[in-house]
Amino acid sequence: MTEFYVVDMRPSFRDNPYVTFWRPKNAGYAYPLPWSGRYSAETIEAGAGYYAERDGRSLIRFAAPCDQVDKLGTDPGPGMIDGDVGPVIVNSVENRRRLRRMATNALRAPS
Repeated sequence: MTEFYVVDMRPSFRDNPYVTFWRPKNAGYAYPLPWSGRYSAETIEAGAGYYAERDGRSLIRFAAPCDQVDKLGTDPGPGMIDGDVGPVIVNSVENRRRLRRMATNALRAPS
């Protein structure tokens, strides 16, 4: 069963050091992947308008498959995360592009 992270790349998060993910049960935000929620396809599809959002043409909130996202993970900088918990995804232009490409067509926000 494929699980998804909810990626949140709203403009106000653009200067964060790491990509922001939703925690389990829609309860806040996290940088470390182990602290992030793993959502079922059924949950994402049932709440497509909630879990996906655009800012113009750009996806700013969307679901991405955990197994693909995990491949981008790296250790956080020392002291940047409580307990140096990782992996995290560096908030770079290239990583944001990669993550957006991971969003499946079925789970994209309406145009």
